[in-house]
Amino acid sequence: MPKRVKYKYEDYHKEIDGIIFKKCAYHEIYFNEEIWLPCTDEYFYKNKSSKLDGLYPECKKCSSKKALKWENDNRERKRENCRNGSYTPGVRKYHKMKSQRQRDSGYMKEWEKNNKDKLQSYRIKRKLHKTHEITSQEWESCKNYFNYKCAYCGLTLEEHKQIFHQDLHKEHVDGDGANDLSNCISACKTCNSSKNTADIKDWYNCNNPIFNQERLNKVYAWINEDYKKYKNA
Repeated sequence: MPKRVKYKYEDYHKEIDGIIFKKCAYHEIYFNEEIWLPCTDEYFYKNKSSKLDGLYPECKKCSSKKALKWENDNRERKRENCRNGSYTPGVRKYHKMKSQRQRDSGYMKEWEKNNKDKLQSYRIKRKLHKTHEITSQEWESCKNYFNYKCAYCGLTLEEHKQIFHQDLHKEHVDGDGANDLSNCISACKTCNSSKNTADIKDWYNCNNPIFNQERLNKVYAWINEDYKKYKNA
């Protein structure tokens, strides 16, 4: 992994026809070419800590390359990040305290009183999409297809049982989709919780440290075609 490049603003920025362009600091490393792109978040990811332009020095294309290389070079660390995920003690404590404050202040009770229809809708939707209607054999076939691992991060069933003391989760790829095998993959507790009902394209991409293109391709292969071989097996 190349070290972070320290550079001066004028060395990596120039104005062309009234538009500020920025040179990707890593394009020569990954693609052996110098490239200038408009200095906007369309081509560079935002970086709040940057005092120069609020963007990362590498373009989005190079960011994807960096992420994949980091994953290949740091498999154990990536797996550890996945294990911890949003279940770190600090995060759990924060949400617990926040919920308690809302209950103590009466906010939660007042909200439920004024949003009964919305609350009922949430409960019905959660009930409809919480449980997959698949057979035990279908679920076993699904886990076997993904090599008894989380389809997103690669955490094995054995490791999952050691950490969470339970089986892998039946994950809805599409949060509003069907409850049958066509919308079911095996996922660890952390990934299942982290993704929640988010669109897979928004959640599982090069910005996600657990992202792996090969695993994503396998997920799409399963939900688009391969699940049919095992449905009602």
